[in-house]
Amino acid sequence: MNKTIHNLKTMLMAVVAVAAMTACTDEDTQQAYDLNGYWQGSIQGDYYSDRYGGYDTWDTEIWFVQDGDFSNGGYGREIDYNRATGRAYDVEFDWEVRNGRILIDYYDGYRIIIRDYELYYVGSGQRFRGYFDDWDTGRTLASFDLVKVGGWSDWAKQHAMDFGAMKNKAQADSTASREPVQP
Repeated sequence: MNKTIHNLKTMLMAVVAVAAMTACTDEDTQQAYDLNGYWQGSIQGDYYSDRYGGYDTWDTEIWFVQDGDFSNGGYGREIDYNRATGRAYDVEFDWEVRNGRILIDYYDGYRIIIRDYELYYVGSGQRFRGYFDDWDTGRTLASFDLVKVGGWSDWAKQHAMDFGAMKNKAQADSTASREPVQP
């Protein structure tokens, strides 16, 4: 009888240990999972003038692609549209959520930190707002407010946009990313 009770206790402890491990969620990984997708909106402040010069009105599209469901980062693409000139600037980047901040390292050498951000819902739509800081100086560059307009499925990760090819091309020729492209 004692051996049966001992075996039951051991099995119960093993089940509890496994359940406790699977219930643990790394906060940075969860934030990366929530960022995964396609966002549109605007950025207010010195961000665009710091990057491209001029103080025109801009629209932004940003894709965050998570490197696997349990990763705290990945790669992506940002396209900035200048409403006054019709020009578009297209650049790829690597990103990582670390200690509650999002670090973005663009392939053209520009780097920012997103801080004090919030992912929240308005109705059925997901929103993302926060602040861009200069990676090197810590100076606040801008605030932003984006709307999630699409997520990623496994099929989309593999077929809809070949970020792997874009990533390899951008790393091979990072200077081309700063050049304006026509939409």
